[in-house]
Amino acid sequence: MTPRTAQLIEGANRALTSAQRELEASDLETAAERACVAMLRLAKACLDVEGVAAGPAQAVCSAYGQHFVETGRMYSAYFRWLLDAADLRKASASDIAARIDYDAAATVVERAEIFRDATTRFVSRSAT
Repeated sequence: MTPRTAQLIEGANRALTSAQRELEASDLETAAERACVAMLRLAKACLDVEGVAAGPAQAVCSAYGQHFVETGRMYSAYFRWLLDAADLRKASASDIAARIDYDAAATVVERAEIFRDATTRFVSRSAT
């Protein structure tokens, strides 16, 4: 594992811990935003293992889809979850009226946890 990959996973873990804490505190927008950040960092970690550098969220999502979903190397559900999280984050940031309910925030946090586990397995297998 490269130092960059390790940094991305560590950052994702911190973001996910923050998301869980914010969810418990009922700060739903922040919880969803932190879970999205975690998922984007995890997707970047997968891409880093492949030697692919991606910039902003849209580029990360696109590159992840091309390198992992289109090739069948990762479940397509992870890609859908990544896109959904990015959409939820964007809607929350751009529209004050777009309130996030508890179920939506809890779902994105749960999916980020599952994605973290899958990414950790992928990175571990790639390192050997």
